Amino acid sequence: MAIGAIAAIVVVVGIIIVGAMEYDRRRKRAVFGPEFDILVQQEGSPRAADRELSRRRRAYSQLALRPLGEEERARYTQDWRKVQESFVDDPVTALNDAEALVVRLGRFRGYPGGSHEEFLELLSIPHTSAVAGYRDAVQVRQMTEQQTQPPSTEDMRQAFQKYAALFDDMLAGAVTDNGPQHTQSSDSRKAPTLETGP
Repeated sequence: MAIGAIAAIVVVVGIIIVGAMEYDRRRKRAVFGPEFDILVQQEGSPRAADRELSRRRRAYSQLALRPLGEEERARYTQDWRKVQESFVDDPVTALNDAEALVVRLGRFRGYPGGSHEEFLELLSIPHTSAVAGYRDAVQVRQMTEQQTQPPSTEDMRQAFQKYAALFDDMLAGAVTDNGPQHTQSSDSRKAPTLETGP
């Protein structure tokens, strides 16, 4: 009888542990989205992915990010509109310009100028939902440089939208100390089209 009770307790404890681990994984997936799944795959386990996220959080907390003033915000917004307008005539150049503008905004705010991967890692903390799309957009942009299999126009359009999502998120996070935050209008999220006039 005692062996049966011990076995039942062991089973219940096992179920509780597995349930707690699954809850923790779902919670992290909800917070970090696809980035958590990418880390699990890269690092080999959820525990290793959690350690990597902790390292990123510590590195991010050490950054001295500067807020954008109204003039700076207006300048970046205008620069983005120019890039967006250029998509219709030259989507490849527009993707390259979108990448450059996202990086320039990040550097201006105080993200380190090291490797692109380090930039992505630090962006993944405050801009979790947009970073996975940004990774996809970078891949599409890099495909434009290859002669073997260039991306379709639709792939480039979607990549541009993903750049826009991160850019909007970065501007929205650049709160100033001089007054209320003014987020960018949703114009930058509108997908550029390659429709030509009559």
